[in-house]
Order: sequence, then structure tokens, then C-alpha cells
Amino acid sequence: MDSDLHFISGLPRSGSTLLAAILRQNPKIHASMSSPIGALFQEILTAMGAQHDYSVLINEQQRRNILQGLFESYYKDVLHTKIVFDTNRCWCSRMDAIAQLFPQARVIACVRDQAWIMDSFERLFRKSPLLFSRMFKPAETLTVYSRLDALAGSSGPVRFAWNAMREAFYGEHADRLIVIEYEDLARL
Repeated sequence: MDSDLHFISGLPRSGSTLLAAILRQNPKIHASMSSPIGALFQEILTAMGAQHDYSVLINEQQRRNILQGLFESYYKDVLHTKIVFDTNRCWCSRMDAIAQLFPQARVIACVRDQAWIMDSFERLFRKSPLLFSRMFKPAETLTVYSRLDALAGSSGPVRFAWNAMREAFYGEHADRLIVIEYEDLARL
């Protein structure tokens, strides 16, 4: 199964949606915008974790079966007929798990200069000045600087993705990471 499953991750506003659209042009490939699998994966890991008394009743093989089963169930209709690319920002932070569960899988990470990422977010925000984005708390929308602080702050989406990308790039499973720069992707 694992040779048919790969991942798209990376920095926000860096081309992951564009990459999925390009890949989808091939009828043998299934790729879409961000899937819920990343969040479900995290929830299942947490539920099987040491903070729950029953975690001692779940052995390593059962954990592996449950997590692989999540992918098999979600992609049941396409997994054995197409190459699947699951898209989620979290995958760069889960390289160890991917290596264990899907030894042949690769993670394509889309990257872009952080200044241009911030500019892209700001341009989106300014397109709808009468509508507050759910990405920000009301107080964070007051100035461009408060918006940038929210995006790049310790719990902001840009900071998380940047840290996950660095971990993947410098980590022990960097050999399964394929980095694509936004500018190169946009030129295709």
C-alpha cells in the first residue's frame, strides 16, 4: 500500500494547492487541497498516548495498524487504483511516523521566502476589508503589524509550518523530503 501514498506539506501560501492541481491533471493521481487526515492522525496519536490509562493495552503493531487503517479507510475508493498525495501542513512534523508507517512514501514540501508568504496573507486580508478573517482574533486585525505578529507568533500558522519544515529538512528522514520552491512551481 505505501508505494501508492505520498504527502504534500510545506509552508503556507507556497504552492501546495497549485501542486495538487497540477498533479490532478494526471488521471492516475489523486491529490486535493488539505485533507482532514493530518488532524485525525494527531487526535488518534493523542488518544493512544501515555496520558490515557488504556494506552498500555495498545501495542506498537496495533498502533501501526490503526494509523495505517486511517489512511486505508479514508482513501478506500482510490488508494489501490491511483497514486495518492495527502496534503496537510503537519506532515513535515511527522517524518518519523511517515518513515515507520509508509517506508516508500515521500513528502513534497512547497517553500517560499517568508516575506512573500506574509505579503500574500496581507494581500488576501486587504481584498476584504469589511470581513474579518477567522484566521485572526479581532484585536489581531487592527494593523499589518499585529497581523504579522499573529501569523509568525509562537502559535501562528507560519511559525508552525516553518518549524516543521526545518525539522524535516535537517532531520534524519530528510532523504524522503522533496523541496519545491514556489517560484519554480509557478513557472511550470
